[in-house]
Amino acid sequence: MPLIQGRHNGRAAVVPIAIIDVAKYRGHKFSNAPVLPGTKPFRALIDTGATSTMISPRVVSSLGLQQVNMRRYNGLGGLFDRPAYLFHVAFYHAVPTAPAAINPISICLKEINGGALSDEDTFDVLLGMDVLRTGNLRVDKDGTFSFEF
Repeated sequence: MPLIQGRHNGRAAVVPIAIIDVAKYRGHKFSNAPVLPGTKPFRALIDTGATSTMISPRVVSSLGLQQVNMRRYNGLGGLFDRPAYLFHVAFYHAVPTAPAAINPISICLKEINGGALSDEDTFDVLLGMDVLRTGNLRVDKDGTFSFEF
């Protein structure tokens, strides 16, 4: 099982992840290519209070994701409808150092039907329980966390 480790500040844990279009992943899965092209790191806030993973407009436009449906969410401001997209979440084995470098990733195989976030400056992805419940998240008082899936 892949193990992702990082640090938190007592209030938030942010981790670099890749968002992968479901259609591109399906095509790659049946190819002989050793590398999945087009992956790039995005900043994800781990949110155990969020039912669903959501992505920012920057992620949608950067990857050219196509809307698959509308989903209703219950957030701080009440109920709202948002465009939704199909994708996989992938975790980097180490923090990516250069955009052109090949960075090993582990892909969460669950297909996520995640909604669009309002524009957010501090993170690109809100990582919700739809992803987190696929594994074991541990948050320790020494400022570290781990996620095994």
